[in-house]
Amino acid sequence: MKKSLLIAALFATTGAMAQLPSGSVCPDFTGTDLNGVTHNLYDYLDQGYTVVVDVSATWCGPCWSYHTGGALENLYDQYGPGTTEDNVIVLMI
Repeated sequence: MKKSLLIAALFATTGAMAQLPSGSVCPDFTGTDLNGVTHNLYDYLDQGYTVVVDVSATWCGPCWSYHTGGALENLYDQYGPGTTEDNVIVLMI
């Protein structure tokens, strides 16, 4: 069984934040970023990372305001790969 997953899915078409209910299991997915690097959700979870998935759109005003506010960037800078904590991955979709 896969590890528990804490995932915040931010989908702000109405300006509201959404999150999966406690105990939910996110389906595995693999994506390739703009640099050609492949990212797999369950691989990150197996490595012990907490994964935050930001579902956003550049045309969505509330989404973009949240994204440019820097909250997830600060989280990544403090706890992401290359830091002493090294336990958080942030994926923007």
